[in-house]
Amino acid sequence: MITATSTDPKATVLPLLEGSTWPGAAEALSQAQALPIPTSKTEAWKYTRVAKLFNQPYAAPKGDANVTLPARLPFDVIRVVFVNGHFRKDLSDDLTPIPGLRIGFIGELKKSAEFSKRYVPITPVKERLFSAMNTAAPTDGLFIHFMEGCALVVPIHVLHITSGEGQLIQPRELFLLDKGVSAELIFEHIAKRGRGSLVNLVREFALAEGSALTVHKLQNETEGPAHISLETVRLDTKARFSLSTTTLEGTLIRNDVNVSLAGPEAHAELNGVYLLNGTTHCDNHTYIGHDVPDCTSDELYKGIVAGKGTSVFNGKVY
Repeated sequence: MITATSTDPKATVLPLLEGSTWPGAAEALSQAQALPIPTSKTEAWKYTRVAKLFNQPYAAPKGDANVTLPARLPFDVIRVVFVNGHFRKDLSDDLTPIPGLRIGFIGELKKSAEFSKRYVPITPVKERLFSAMNTAAPTDGLFIHFMEGCALVVPIHVLHITSGEGQLIQPRELFLLDKGVSAELIFEHIAKRGRGSLVNLVREFALAEGSALTVHKLQNETEGPAHISLETVRLDTKARFSLSTTTLEGTLIRNDVNVSLAGPEAHAELNGVYLLNGTTHCDNHTYIGHDVPDCTSDELYKGIVAGKGTSVFNGKVY
């Protein structure tokens, strides 16, 4: 057990990270204790000040908040709804099994010995405090396995709603694509009365040979929490991945995207647009690793910043 003292700058979050049964939680908790809070002297966080996020108390998130759903998208989708990081079956579409598609939830899967044995995380926890925090105690999250021969022809729309102040919300999501599978995902983040909360999200994508995944991400958290996210992607031979991120509203937003082109002829596309005003701060940090020869990547981010809004973009291709 880790006991946080009042002099520990992470005392507001460490007690909320204990007791998780998620694979690797014990190691991650130790890392969360050891890793420092990023400051302006931390190169990767030089222009995004996050120390203030640890200067307030947090409570465990409540998934039973009464929320109003936005209008459905103007095309067919399968909608999966999370409120404060918790899956809400009553607000989601019927998830009747579809041939070749397995949908599960972290709250259930982390209790499965088989899942714990097979799950191999692709998000490191030794260098990034927020990754260690999430891995130590994910709130809940989505697991989707697109198996070979999957018959799904419509996008899956994952809607995250933050409602309520002062909560530490840590969604965890994992998406696996088998050989030759194509899929499309839409992530939408909205908020009502979410100021003073912290959303710390980790998404992992593993694409097998010849698979293709298109991802659309919309951030429109008008009354938003601070939103820290990491999307980690691993592509095998001839796999294709496309991510488009649109940021409209929020308070402090940090989007990390780490892509590993791990097989020949893999291809990744990262696109982003941000329209900021007021006091919104948005930081897009991307990394694409051409880890083997004969891979390709494209990247384009553009933004308009008005009022007192601020933005950061840091894109690296190695």
